[in-house]
Amino acid sequence: MEKKKSNKLSILLLVIVAFIVIFFSLKDNLDSAIDYLLNMNYSWILLSVILVLLYIFFQSLSQYRFLKEVKKDYKLSSCLKLMTIAMFFNAITPFSSGGQPFEMYLLNKEGIKVSDSANALLQNFITFQFSLIFMGLISIVFNKFLYIIPNDLVLKKIVILGFIINVSVMLIILLLSRGKSLNTKIFNKIFNFIFSFKFIKNREQKRKKAEKTLDDFYNSTAIMKNNLKNTILSIIFNTLALVCLYMVPFFVFKAFGSEIRIIDSIVLSAYTFLIGSFVPIPGGTGGLEYGFMTFFGVYAEGGLLSSAMLVWRLLTYYLGMIIGGITLVTYRRKE
Repeated sequence: MEKKKSNKLSILLLVIVAFIVIFFSLKDNLDSAIDYLLNMNYSWILLSVILVLLYIFFQSLSQYRFLKEVKKDYKLSSCLKLMTIAMFFNAITPFSSGGQPFEMYLLNKEGIKVSDSANALLQNFITFQFSLIFMGLISIVFNKFLYIIPNDLVLKKIVILGFIINVSVMLIILLLSRGKSLNTKIFNKIFNFIFSFKFIKNREQKRKKAEKTLDDFYNSTAIMKNNLKNTILSIIFNTLALVCLYMVPFFVFKAFGSEIRIIDSIVLSAYTFLIGSFVPIPGGTGGLEYGFMTFFGVYAEGGLLSSAMLVWRLLTYYLGMIIGGITLVTYRRKE
């Protein structure tokens, strides 16, 4: 009951923030933006939709590789359904935190133990983080030589900070995967220090939960080391998924009769999504729109920029949420 109430509040907050963003995006150039929206080329929009669907497909392929290891008869169609429902819950929860718990719930109903599904999802998360860092690094390098984003842009510095944080997370993951006994000793020292504060309650319960998380993590990385083929394929699929997602603005601007290079679309999108990761509101709402308007504002302005941002946001965020919502309703009816 409390979970449903929390989801409703998240959706309400999302709707309010979305309306505020739309208002401020259109208030100075409403007529121009409407004119662009009414006259856009829907053939290019259709190609953008296909790219978003490919993004979902490649992400599903990546996750399917790991789930197939824990359940041999697991189907790709089931993984596609799982991914779209996860996208819906990620879209309505802060920091995209709601998708994985519901994925584990659905996988458990299909006969996969929670520990196995947690390991599979964690493995996919690690490879996705690797792909995210790889695409971020590529974008920073290209921007360095092609000067796509002006050096004086304040948001550029925030993006670099976001990239450093992601790299730090990956380094911690790699360090944790090196040796279980060493990590256990470090973990115990950290917890002994934390538990020295008397206000912390349920200490043993918290310790056991953390120990289990550490064990699950170590088991996941051990499986990945022993199955490099799956790991490499997953990184390739996740990278292809991100390339598809980052190319969407190229076709959106084409739909409005404007031109940007594909490399510009990829670099600016990578920077934009790194900004969104700092925003606690579901879907990074507000931060992503602002990032898009700032970064792509180098190439467009006025009604063109506002209308391109609205269509891009509809395709890269709300489309996945709508597909996931429909899949969820269909699943519940079958239940």
